[in-house]
Amino acid sequence: MKTKKVRRIRSLKTAAGTMVIIGSLFLSACGAHAKGVAGDGSRSGQSPTVEETVQCVMESMSTLDLDTFNACTDNYIQTEYNWIGVPLRSEYRVFSELLQPRVKLGKKFHYKLYEKIMENLTWEIKDVKEDNDKAEITMEITNLDMNGVMGMYEMSIMENVIESEGTGLKQMFKELSSITDEEGGLIALIESCDKDETCTLDVTAVAYREDGAWIVHLDDELINACMGNINAEEYSEEVQQKMADYEKQLNEKLDEWEDEFTEKVERWADGLF
Repeated sequence: MKTKKVRRIRSLKTAAGTMVIIGSLFLSACGAHAKGVAGDGSRSGQSPTVEETVQCVMESMSTLDLDTFNACTDNYIQTEYNWIGVPLRSEYRVFSELLQPRVKLGKKFHYKLYEKIMENLTWEIKDVKEDNDKAEITMEITNLDMNGVMGMYEMSIMENVIESEGTGLKQMFKELSSITDEEGGLIALIESCDKDETCTLDVTAVAYREDGAWIVHLDDELINACMGNINAEEYSEEVQQKMADYEKQLNEKLDEWEDEFTEKVERWADGLF
């Protein structure tokens, strides 16, 4: 059973995944309606097929064309307003950090992060099944193994905490605050990764017809596959073993520090009498 000392380190993946996740897609490149894809006119005014719509969704995701992406999907959920009607916060299924009204802080980092993740995204549509106003699209989606990247990032933080002085809390806070650093943060780690370290997932996406246009539903499975399996429930066996070793060392470090701290307090108390 994990101790409170280790839980604070293990919470990193959840925090980073929420931020990323990952976490986190955007009416124009494909010629979009208010909802759905207008197409390029080659179909003599006919609405795009399900396959054309899915292709547009994936292409707009890979290029971070979030206007088009939102028009072709159910990404948008709702917006909160203040008492005079000014938008405060919008809720999206993915890329929410880039779509908040009147918010600029952190957008540069998140845009670069998503850009790095999406540049390795590829896909292949295997099958399309339509039934009136609903369709199922079977796809094979490949991306950089972001689950492995996050495992490496978490292990690097644990290693630095173990090697630091004291409890390592100060070092951990320093590491977490530097996640947005371009030279030593998460983006730099992604850039240094072997691009052959990919993951491929089979996904069945669902689309429905709304006002004559096909809209793709963004469920957790589809989002996770596009984000390189970043929301996997656990790391690989190899990473889990390494992290177990780090956790053992961290516990030993904390126990040693507590014993030393307790001894100092007792000596201080003895000197009072």
